[in-house]
Amino acid sequence: MLENHWCASVDATIQLRTGCNPLEKHGSQAVLVHADAWAPVEAVADPHDIRQVVDYEVIFLAIRRLEDNAHCECLESSILEIFDAIFSIRIVTRAFVSMHKPHVYNGQATPAISLTMTREQWQKNRA
Repeated sequence: MLENHWCASVDATIQLRTGCNPLEKHGSQAVLVHADAWAPVEAVADPHDIRQVVDYEVIFLAIRRLEDNAHCECLESSILEIFDAIFSIRIVTRAFVSMHKPHVYNGQATPAISLTMTREQWQKNRA
């Protein structure tokens, strides 16, 4: 948790094609997604206007778009797509995204991945 920052969180369940592992190539599966976006308090002119804080809809729609994106075949590439959307919100300085598949491997394991990135790290990776 960052001090003096707004934190917008979005939780969603989507249907995502299975990933790179041969055990997962059986069609779409439920994927639980959690995203946090932090913005400094002083970056917001009017804290009573939620659109000036962090636009939840931008994050939610990016998560939902993964279901239709033929290039997001694994959790890793999907997470990067969500980061692109989060950092399109200019005041966001840091973000965290986690994804996991709760029903894979016959209940014996749940593949999960998470990543925390600053805006500077994201820009460096995009260059």
